[in-house]
Amino acid sequence: MRYSPLLCLLLTGCSTIWADTSGPVPVFQPVQAPPPETIQKGVQIAAKAAKLAMPVEISALRKNDHGPGDYFVCLREASPLPDKACPTYSVFFDDGYKDLRLSVFLENCEQQQYSSANLGATLKMPYQGR
Repeated sequence: MRYSPLLCLLLTGCSTIWADTSGPVPVFQPVQAPPPETIQKGVQIAAKAAKLAMPVEISALRKNDHGPGDYFVCLREASPLPDKACPTYSVFFDDGYKDLRLSVFLENCEQQQYSSANLGATLKMPYQGR
């Protein structure tokens, strides 16, 4: 305890008060929404990974603040079998396809409007902000 002030004085000699601030200040670049072609490819990969029967439906692209990617769409089978449960998946994107998981309550996929994911043609999808 008696050497604490001396130890603190010695440790302050290791620090510097003159930081090099001559470099440019980094500018925040928000992640851009993925283009429709990227969404189409990601949905194809996700549908195969989830072993969904074609055709599939997707929701509008939405911004994400809690999952593995910055944007996501909800994915489900368009015409599931009557005796089979129809799970809903969330497909995440950053610059490209990022990940797939079963939808959680926070993503609100059950309340979304779905449209056909026309995987053979170019996917036209509006961005739906939060």
